[in-house]
Amino acid sequence: MSVKTSTLGTIHLSGNDAKKFTSQVTFGRPKKAAANGLIKGMQLLNEFDAKGYAVVKNKV
Repeated sequence: MSVKTSTLGTIHLSGNDAKKFTSQVTFGRPKKAAANGLIKGMQLLNEFDAKGYAVVKNKV
């Protein structure tokens, strides 16, 4: 098992970690928060395409 990273963010997996990652990508289901993030991101993209800018509100 080996995990190597670089300063540019590249990650190399080997052994059981590589098998687990491949299985997760192939058969895993997204979490609800990830699906909601995709929906909100698409809304921002559509707003940007329509107006030329997008408004992001920060919750504190």
